[in-house]
Formats: sequence, C-alpha cells, structure tokens
Amino acid sequence: MNERLPYLREKTNRLSTFPGVYKMKNEAGEIIYIGKAKNLKNRVTSYFRQSADHTPKVAKMVENVFDYDFIVTDTEYEALVLECSLIKQHKPKYNILLKDDKGYHYIHVSDELYPRITAEKRNIEGGITLGPYTSSGVTKQTVAEVNKVFMLPVCHKKFPCTTTANKRPCLNYHIKQCMGVCTGKISADNYREIIDEALNYIKTGSRESVEKLQAEMEQAAENLEFEKAAVLRDRINNITRASQTQKIFDPDIDNTDIIASVGDPDGTCVSVI
Repeated sequence: MNERLPYLREKTNRLSTFPGVYKMKNEAGEIIYIGKAKNLKNRVTSYFRQSADHTPKVAKMVENVFDYDFIVTDTEYEALVLECSLIKQHKPKYNILLKDDKGYHYIHVSDELYPRITAEKRNIEGGITLGPYTSSGVTKQTVAEVNKVFMLPVCHKKFPCTTTANKRPCLNYHIKQCMGVCTGKISADNYREIIDEALNYIKTGSRESVEKLQAEMEQAAENLEFEKAAVLRDRINNITRASQTQKIFDPDIDNTDIIASVGDPDGTCVSVI
C-alpha cells in the first residue's frame, strides 16, 4: 500500500473543478503517468479513494505515486491537446502500459483530391494524422466543430461529382453549413487551402487562424476581390464564435518564465516576470 495516500488525498482538496491535465510522479520526481480530466478534482480524487476499484495496472501505478502536479485549462479540448503534447514529450511509463486499456483516438485528413477530416479509432496510413488523443468524445466534437466552422463536406459523395444527381447540393449547403464541393464550383487547389486552414486551427488554436485569415481578407479587399473577402470574413466569424480564448494555468510555476507585453502606437514594453 502507498504510504503517501493520506498526503495525496489531502492535496486533492486544493484541486480545481475545471478541466485540466494531471502529472503523476514517483519518489525520484519522474513523471510516470499523464492524464486529462473534465473535472480535475473528481478525476484525481478517484485514484486515491480507499474504496477505489482499480484494474491491476492502475493499482500498480497508484502504488508508485509520490506526488502529482496539475495544469488547469479553460476547456476539455485544451486539456486533450495538452495531454497529447506532454505524453509525447515525457513518454511516461504507465501511459505506455495502459494504452491498450484506454484506447487512443486520432484526427485524420484523408489522402484524396478533396480530403475529408474525420475522427478515427486507429492511426490510418496515408494522409495526415493528428494525435493520439485519449478522449473519443472530445475528438469527435473537435472534428464536428472544424467541419462546421470551415463548411467542409460530411456526406459520402465522391469528389469531383460526375453525375447530375450527385451534383445536386444537399440541405447543409442551403443552410450554409457546407461550401458545396459537389456543385463543381470549388477547385481542388482552393479546397486544399481551406483544409490547411482547418489543420492550422486544430494545431494552433483560433488566434493564429484568425490573424492569417484577416490578412488574406484585407489583401482580397485591396485586390477588389470582394466575393473572396466576404467568404473569408464569414470564416473568421465562424472561428470567433466557435473558439474560446486559451488560458493555461500551471500551479507548479517555480521554474517558469512568464513574458508579458503591452504596446501602444508609441512603442511596446516587454517584461519577464
């Protein structure tokens, strides 16, 4: 039995109920397991309850926990992405051992003339794969959001469409939730640019995506390409509505440099806190 359990249980009283990532450490300070939670307090507490009914592998991990850190995020998706990044960075022992029990999930961009973005249960060869992620629900939710924001097709039509029936747009097109690739009005090159924007949105978040699209919209307006500028404006609005500002708080902040900046037309001040 882990002699540190009383301390570990007491520490859970200080946990946030927000989403986030937790890092289990052994006595040597090594990270042995990384997980994410919709509610940090509930999830971490569940490991150290006296009545906890763990699988043998999880029980073995808990026996080796000496302490833990946590990082608070605004959303469950932020926690999912951060968890994935930290697992790749640290390669914790028990994340590898528990992989088969949990099951990992991926975001896949197919290798087609008009690629699709889908949520998958395995790493598919060909195309582009993001992940692995540990939450099926959040992965599917992210894919659904991206397809909606960028008005990507979610039907089963093969593009480019060759028959009159397949060229007839569906309801999603008429309610402005699909760009209507089936109509033949979207070139493969233009579609690929949109897919790249969608990937950038998944990888970097809304801020960089909006900045890039804003610059493209302004350039289109300068070139008197008002229809293109309007499409980009709508895409910016979709991203803004769908996204939330990312803020990550790490209580283990002793060895962290924080850079703050503020600027006005006369100059910019940068400070290391």
